[in-house]
Amino acid sequence: MALPFHVLKVCDDIIFAARGNNIHSFNSSFEPISVWKYPVKQQETNEEKAESETPAPTVDVEGSPAPEGPPAKKRKVEDGEVVTVTGESKKESKEEAAEGQTEAKSEGQNQEVNRRSRRQKQKQKTEGGWAKNNKAVLEKPFVQGMYLTTNGRHLVAITGSDKTIWVFEHDGAGNLKQLSQRTMPKRPCALALTPDNKTILSADKFGDVFSLPLLFNPSEPTAAAATTTTTSEVATPEPTPSAPATPAVPTSPPTTDVAKAQSLSVKPQANELTVHTLRNLKALENQKRCLERQKAAKLAAALQASQFEHTLQLGHVSMLTSVAVAVHPAHPGRTYIITADRDEHIRVSRGIPQAHVIEGFLLGHDEFVSRVCIPEKRSDVLISGGGDDDLFVWDWVSAKLLGKAPVLAEVKKALAPEETEKVTKVAVTRIFDVQQGEKTQIFVICERIPLLLIYTLTSDNTLQHTQTLSLLGTPLDVEYLKAESRLIVSIDPNTSSETQEEEANNGGVSSILALSFGDSEASWKVTAGGLKVTEAAEDDSNLTPQDLQKLLYTTESLRKTNKDDE
Repeated sequence: MALPFHVLKVCDDIIFAARGNNIHSFNSSFEPISVWKYPVKQQETNEEKAESETPAPTVDVEGSPAPEGPPAKKRKVEDGEVVTVTGESKKESKEEAAEGQTEAKSEGQNQEVNRRSRRQKQKQKTEGGWAKNNKAVLEKPFVQGMYLTTNGRHLVAITGSDKTIWVFEHDGAGNLKQLSQRTMPKRPCALALTPDNKTILSADKFGDVFSLPLLFNPSEPTAAAATTTTTSEVATPEPTPSAPATPAVPTSPPTTDVAKAQSLSVKPQANELTVHTLRNLKALENQKRCLERQKAAKLAAALQASQFEHTLQLGHVSMLTSVAVAVHPAHPGRTYIITADRDEHIRVSRGIPQAHVIEGFLLGHDEFVSRVCIPEKRSDVLISGGGDDDLFVWDWVSAKLLGKAPVLAEVKKALAPEETEKVTKVAVTRIFDVQQGEKTQIFVICERIPLLLIYTLTSDNTLQHTQTLSLLGTPLDVEYLKAESRLIVSIDPNTSSETQEEEANNGGVSSILALSFGDSEASWKVTAGGLKVTEAAEDDSNLTPQDLQKLLYTTESLRKTNKDDE
């Protein structure tokens, strides 16, 4: 199983390609320059900690003492003497009568042990099994996106399960230097950079858009971090006889997330007075430790988020899928924030600091919207796509639909007859624009479809299909080398149609293809000079094909299956 280069980004003649959790850099000839590797912390998961601290269930064995039984009872006899009746005396007096019951009790205990064992195994499969079997996936999350500033000096990346935004400094020669690592409150789905290259906009799975500065110095405390200091932690100087007492300056209350974490209760409903056996007492102690660990983890996450400045700008009621910052030619001094969500909505809001002002909605999609694209030279037009059969072309300032372009129909035309019947819907994963002279071309990738759809945006804002290019495998991302007028497309090598003989002759399976535009044919074609891969990436060989599929192909999962229940 070969791990693909699933995310691409081009800066002049430097190619950045994310492979799993690492970021590689190449020159235009695909010669390697450097590799940034995700820092891995070898630590025990919470599930393993809980299991190591939880004592194994004890089983009473015949003849063993019962420390958790009821206390000894006292009985008064006729002559006034008080005799203590213990469990041992009871056992001796009833030994013969209890012989038959002991065998039944032992059999019932064995059945209870077997039942608990089966339940524990099922719990590991359903709850903690994936985390244990895929510990490397959780510790080394995949790179979900890369974004460049307009001057090419900084690269911003997001990684998935750890909800982290990484900022790198680019020296212009392909070498990256990590500047900051910030964990967001919720998992980011997409990022956008403001035109001044100073602010990052992060759209997350809970429908919120946060703004945070591009450059961040962890050693400098922020205002948000300062507010986490409570009043009790501030020492008030005692008044001196020569000076009157001055009231202490009240400090700001903790931030919302920190306050919620601090207010979590670590006391279970039961206590030492309501439990009557030693086993229940141990379970109560384990429950207290579990609650304390949960509170500490939530408080640590809230404190970490408060260590850097991040401001909520706007919010949707659904999961966000794409965000863009645009400037309309009619309003050159004003920026807009365009957001798309899973609920078929595209929202146009004003830029910072008026992001709460909604300019309008682009309504017309019947399925989720996964990508929006504003061509560089045609900033008055927005192209959107997702789970619908067509691409939508908008005049986004006036919220007017200008037209549609078919996607599913073009896919069916290019596929073989036996494959056409299987394809009933598409999910757009990438919309990318390239400016060639006066012509604006739009490239579209659909999930699990081994085709590259090419359209042309005409002067009257009509999107015309011009070419469908068959690829050797499923495309994952596309970028443009402007200096060489070449298009590069990353494909999943595990879906390659190359034969083993072709792979041996070419030195490996194709992972990044190079495309050039032929003026004589007026079409794009695959040329030599791509990148080959021969084996799985380092430290990622433990990924199963099923897990890799779940990490690479996530767009179709946005589709709602029970629309009638909404």
